[in-house]
Amino acid sequence: MNSETLEASLRQVVGGSNVIAGPQDGPALVVRPGTTEAVAECLKLFHEHQAPVVTLGGLTGLVHGTHTPSHYFGISTERLNKIESFDPSTRLLVVGAGTKLEAVHDFAAEHELRYGVDLGARGSCTIGGNIATNAGGNSVIRFGMTRSNVVGLEVVLSDGSILTDLRGLPKNNAGYDLKQMFIGSEGTLGVVTKALLKLGPRPAGTASVLLALNHLNSALTVMEALERGCGHSLLALEIMWNRYFEKVSTALSEETPPLPSGHPVYLLAQVEGMDSGEQAVDSLVGALEGIDDIIDSALATTPVQESRLWSIRDGSDVIERAHKHVLSFDVSMRPHNYAAYIADVEARLKARISDAVAYYFGHLADGNIHFMIGHDGSSSDATRIIEECVYDALAYYEPSSISAEHGIGREKAAHLWRSRSTVEIAAMNRIRVALDPAGILNPHISYEPRIF
Repeated sequence: MNSETLEASLRQVVGGSNVIAGPQDGPALVVRPGTTEAVAECLKLFHEHQAPVVTLGGLTGLVHGTHTPSHYFGISTERLNKIESFDPSTRLLVVGAGTKLEAVHDFAAEHELRYGVDLGARGSCTIGGNIATNAGGNSVIRFGMTRSNVVGLEVVLSDGSILTDLRGLPKNNAGYDLKQMFIGSEGTLGVVTKALLKLGPRPAGTASVLLALNHLNSALTVMEALERGCGHSLLALEIMWNRYFEKVSTALSEETPPLPSGHPVYLLAQVEGMDSGEQAVDSLVGALEGIDDIIDSALATTPVQESRLWSIRDGSDVIERAHKHVLSFDVSMRPHNYAAYIADVEARLKARISDAVAYYFGHLADGNIHFMIGHDGSSSDATRIIEECVYDALAYYEPSSISAEHGIGREKAAHLWRSRSTVEIAAMNRIRVALDPAGILNPHISYEPRIF
């Protein structure tokens, strides 16, 4: 590979100002094409020169997928950020892969609609990145993962071929549904350039409630009551354990937190009312009526009140700032196994790395727990020890996964065998070879079976 020749050719394709220095811990050189055709020309050059390449979106990923050796090249989707088209009759929206999630929400709101995927990083994450990781978020219980909200894709393959399916047909069984292969593939199969997203009706109002509970079993009782009483109007159901709730609510609240800390478990639920905000309140209150397990509660019926409650759930950056080192985990399992699993992890951490402090929160109904484990770095082997404490314990709970919604990246590649069989991993690698025979897309991430 002649890097100087390649760089000169890339400048001709995207313009000199759009060949820039890469991010820290990433590729040294990044190109910023402004069209699908320019992406295709860049990939043809990378393919011709056998140059390793990684796709860069909002750089909000949590598994180090864009951390590469410096000799790699990057393709940024930053300039692919346009709202391309919108069909009001079908509520289908075509956007560039570099469009921020928040921009999609803003566009939907202007048309009295909404997009089902929402994350705390909405202001910086991109639609292309959401698609690459099959992002989840707070409303999976109502709208599903990103996969359920994407109707079509445009993708450039490693040799520069452009695969386009932006038809938006509700029913199309003419062969394979190819878009599903790229959703969640983390840039290993191609570069997403456009997406066709489905929008839905915007509710007239929402209401949220924060509940203090004594035990996980109480949280499961509340979950069943809300699912039964609210049905599809239940938008979100989040769980926070006390250590997380206390740390974040104390740091964020200039005034007294909405509920006192010290209770073992906190639930945060949100319900919508399609006709009125009062309908949401009535649905929420009615579903919870008669449940004796609730110790304390704080009801939010205005956007300002709801924002205050949700800032606690979305305030994980408080944990990041509270410790010298923080490792994040994202596991899934059946909700009734949460308590035993967390107790198991706590015991393992206490026995092996005494300075570790674990904070737990997540999506109750989705079976998804987020761990943030802080430590002071006194143990040089802290990362390996903490990963073993989290993942070795997970093996006792089936079914389970090492990655509920964050993806694999570099951080979890060595643990993929814990959640995928040898046959599954072999199939993944066959698909990669078929679509990227030269192996130029994300070669720093390999899918390997367990090595004994």
